[in-house]
Amino acid sequence: MKSPLQQLRDFRHGSPLPSGPSAVSRRRIYLALLATLLSPGLAWAAEKPVTLYADQVNGLGSGHWTATGNVEVLYGDRRVYADTVHYDQRKDEILADGHVRMVSPGLVTAAPQATIHLKANEGVVVHPRYLLEAEQGHGHAQSGRELSKGHYQLNEACYTTCHGKVPAWQLWSSQIDLNQNNNYVTTRNTTLNVAGVPVFWMPYFSFPLKRHSGFLAPGVGSSTINGFYLGIPYYFDIARNLDDTLTLNYFTRRGVMLQNEFRYLEPNYSGKLFVDLLPSDQLTHKNVWALSWQHNQNLGDGFSFNVNYNRVSYKNFLSDFGSTAGFGSSFIGGIGNAPYITSNGGIYYNNAHISAGAVLQGYQELAPDSTAPYAQLPRLYADGYWRVGRNGYFNWQSSFNYFSANTGPIGQRLDLTPTLGWRFSRGWGFLEPQARLYYSHYQVQRNAPYARAVNRTLPALSLKGGLNFIRYGSNGSTALLQPIFKYTYIPLQAQNDIPNFDASTPYLDFPSIFTDNVLYTGSDRINAANQIAYGLRGTWLTPGGRQLWEAAVGQIRYFNQRQINLAGDIVPQSVQSNYFFEGQYAPLADMNLLASSQINPQSGQLDRLNFRAQWLPGRQRVINLDYRFTRDFVDQTGVSAAWPVLKNWQLLGSYQYDVTDSKPLEELVGIGYDGGCWAAHMMVYHQILLGGQSNNAVYFEIVLRGLTSLGNASTGLLSQYVPGASMEF
Repeated sequence: MKSPLQQLRDFRHGSPLPSGPSAVSRRRIYLALLATLLSPGLAWAAEKPVTLYADQVNGLGSGHWTATGNVEVLYGDRRVYADTVHYDQRKDEILADGHVRMVSPGLVTAAPQATIHLKANEGVVVHPRYLLEAEQGHGHAQSGRELSKGHYQLNEACYTTCHGKVPAWQLWSSQIDLNQNNNYVTTRNTTLNVAGVPVFWMPYFSFPLKRHSGFLAPGVGSSTINGFYLGIPYYFDIARNLDDTLTLNYFTRRGVMLQNEFRYLEPNYSGKLFVDLLPSDQLTHKNVWALSWQHNQNLGDGFSFNVNYNRVSYKNFLSDFGSTAGFGSSFIGGIGNAPYITSNGGIYYNNAHISAGAVLQGYQELAPDSTAPYAQLPRLYADGYWRVGRNGYFNWQSSFNYFSANTGPIGQRLDLTPTLGWRFSRGWGFLEPQARLYYSHYQVQRNAPYARAVNRTLPALSLKGGLNFIRYGSNGSTALLQPIFKYTYIPLQAQNDIPNFDASTPYLDFPSIFTDNVLYTGSDRINAANQIAYGLRGTWLTPGGRQLWEAAVGQIRYFNQRQINLAGDIVPQSVQSNYFFEGQYAPLADMNLLASSQINPQSGQLDRLNFRAQWLPGRQRVINLDYRFTRDFVDQTGVSAAWPVLKNWQLLGSYQYDVTDSKPLEELVGIGYDGGCWAAHMMVYHQILLGGQSNNAVYFEIVLRGLTSLGNASTGLLSQYVPGASMEF
């Protein structure tokens, strides 16, 4: 037997027209009725034709007729199906009786009896059952009225998106007002039933069928620092491309925070603005605030403009409110562990050959005893790339920076880096010679112990090449072996007379050993080079084209025995670098092993290792094993997983452990349930913040699909600490 909801779905398109003799009689009735409806007495019907199908019609032409047997009435964008239909021309009234089904845009209704006033778009329905098609919301009522086209009132009615004799959740109301014109549902004297048990009463409740101004579901949570949290948001649907969400947040240990998120979207620009304000914070005894603005704009003709501005009133804002504030998770280090936040903005130009821009970039320090990078006020750059002949190319990079800081030297730097290269490539391999010039000019203020003006010019010559060895297996598999080398020469020059504005030592891996300035990022330090980098990369593809494994190993051999360090001093250098390994192995289509490492050739010790094993055997199933090691700095391991248990239940967790300090860094445990028409999950989270401070938090969210959600969403936290996991609400 079909459920009432399935029966309503079947009513959507009505029954097919019969064939055979009955179809002939129905067509004759339709032609006769159409002539009657076009008479002067039914002028409105002529403007909006009414079409009738039935097995039999009595009283046709009298102004008061009765149709029986598989009756179907079509008027405007609506249909009525019934066993019997009586029409009174004087009242402009249709009385449908017996298995009545009414279909209008977005709404299907079934009832034993209905009265319809065609011209007024009004009607009365007895004991209706209804289905909102887009939302899959459905219910029944004692009676219903159509107040105007698309506006309905249901008395002693219920609403749910769940199925079954006892729905998981259901609203019971003395009156439900369903308005398809403004896409809003309002209820009065409403009780929320869970599994048939009343749990909450509301004198008035409303929810939108589509995006609409009004209160959103409140957020709740708890943390060690802030205490219990309750957030009440109000959504302003200003226009199709503008909206604003104002949230009143209450923290038992901090006070009341006002949070506002404004979003805008135009064809050529878009953005969002976050503002948080907590007056008279009970913890810091100050006014706490935060501001974040992101804006992107296409100015046309290759020009664009963007702004990313972020500022907080005190250093611990992200660690305290990162999960609540709208911009907490995008900073370096994640929520609560960001050493600094970045702000920048600029005007850019791009075409097929040129990339240029004028950028302002600044930082705000957050972590204790941390030092943020120099602000660049401004950074001007112009880069270009052009082909020269068939295989040649010319690359131009130039920039002007003004570096600013509260302490230490500040100043301007001009960098010019032209490059001329040629690349010969065939199926068996490639060869690429290259000549480059590094030129920098400095004007230094607060310059002790540096000169006010400093110039540096360094040429660089390199030759890079590789071979391709391909083998096709008898079973259709493919193996590729690629030896690669690059010889680089850059003369040695002490650079301790140049301040360090943006140079740092990068994380080295296999691809990076084939760059020119391999030892440093930025432009303040250019390493010396008389060296050859060489490596071997291999790949194996299965007959189906899936990559089974990929591996690479490489090293740099130094012919120069001296090098510059980060301070710019000349220091001794060993004859060889570490060995660099990286690999990926996928024994199964849903299993992946990733690893990269460095081994010191002199001591034979492991200097660095990053490893992850991930298994994704199916939807909402993932297991991750991680290990991170850097000698004298990091020794951490972790496991994270998400897995369905029983029916509709999911467990997840993450445990990150510091081997050096023998203590956990992060712990996350969660449980989720998906009941189809509703879902819920809860997470308990513990984290050690920079500076040794810890924070415990509880995240809880319940979603009543087709109605609302309640709690504190934590999807960002989930994707960060359990890679590959999701709770799809």
